[in-house]
Amino acid sequence: MADAAMDGRLGHEAGWPLLWRHSYRLGAGWAARGRCHGWSHRRAGLNRLLVPLDPWRYWELGRLADEAYTGHWLDVSSPKLLPSLLQRRGRGRWTCVDLFSEEIDAWRVIDPTLDMRVEDARDLSFEDESYDGCLCVSVLEHVEGDGDAMAMAEMWRVLRPGGLVRLTTNVAARHRTVAADRAHYGEATASTDDGVIMFERHYDATTLGERLVHLPWEVVRREFVRQRHPALHERFAAAAPASYLGGGALALVCPRNFARIDSPAELGSDEMGVAYLELRKPLG
Repeated sequence: MADAAMDGRLGHEAGWPLLWRHSYRLGAGWAARGRCHGWSHRRAGLNRLLVPLDPWRYWELGRLADEAYTGHWLDVSSPKLLPSLLQRRGRGRWTCVDLFSEEIDAWRVIDPTLDMRVEDARDLSFEDESYDGCLCVSVLEHVEGDGDAMAMAEMWRVLRPGGLVRLTTNVAARHRTVAADRAHYGEATASTDDGVIMFERHYDATTLGERLVHLPWEVVRREFVRQRHPALHERFAAAAPASYLGGGALALVCPRNFARIDSPAELGSDEMGVAYLELRKPLG
């Protein structure tokens, strides 16, 4: 029954339509206030109107928006649309952190109700056991060196016993690192010792466990998905920013573009999938 429920949810999440509409709501509010303090603010505000959800976010954010949230949650550098929606709907109290200061500045304008702070996930300033849950969407794969494991250790530290971490990250059949041609995330952009700009890593089944589940977490859920038609995302990205003009139409095709797999080993040699992990810090 659990497998059937999961298969039925792929492409039919209750969460993504809420996120889609919330993006337009935020964009309209931003435009009505007329607060444009530089290109980064304009870009972030326009994105809420032009591309409510990127192709992968229909599953990633939609999946997480389906879950229940109570208490005080820490969002660690995720797309801010999700905690913004959850807080608006009374699902938890949220503090959002990001090392990318332009992202924080822009979202302080887009959603002034969010508690936004510039923080390094590898060295959080919060006290031990101060949060009921941590959310981390599509972040850890972008942190260089052992920073992903350090961020997991910090989330463990700030979680109360019994607290949850919900995270998504990239996976592949074999572990690999993808370089970038520019710094996508400002001061948060990672680079290797030889100066190569790191964009992201794709974990395989082994490194996913070794780097992200190395502490004594209780694994509540472990799910993997692939795109049914990867060319959809690839063409949208390749045609950007012109493709942004049709960003709203992605809702016609993207929600059903995902299929469950049992392991990253099922992915093709050049294919990327996404993992969703829900981890609990033990009570004792």
